[in-house]
Amino acid sequence: MKLVDPNGNEVTSKENADAKELEKQMSNKIESLLEPVMNKIKLSGAQVPQQQLMQLSSAAQQMLHNRMIYNLLQKVGIEDLDEVLSEDDVEELSTSLKNQVKMVDGDEAQNAQQQMKQKMQEMQQQQQQNNPDN
Repeated sequence: MKLVDPNGNEVTSKENADAKELEKQMSNKIESLLEPVMNKIKLSGAQVPQQQLMQLSSAAQQMLHNRMIYNLLQKVGIEDLDEVLSEDDVEELSTSLKNQVKMVDGDEAQNAQQQMKQKMQEMQQQQQQNNPDN
């Protein structure tokens, strides 16, 4: 979590007890939000891939952030997002997001798929060799 002091300088959570406390509170809220989902997963006995668990956690955090912002905007009486978010902000974030996306050409993607298929076939062959009863 990033906090900024009155002079506009970033204060890291390592230096700031308030930020650590906010992070702790946020973690508790995220756990509360995810608890029903996690209970459902445990009760079903299903396995959920680690990547999906990370996506759930990220979605929960985003949902809480959105709700906090909405509540703050309502509390201070802001009705138009243009008061707090400019077109320059959107453009800057759009550029940042675009820079995070890795593009691959069709050949590269096809090669990656082919390699994955090969590895899966090799793993299946190994399993069959290790378990000849099946």
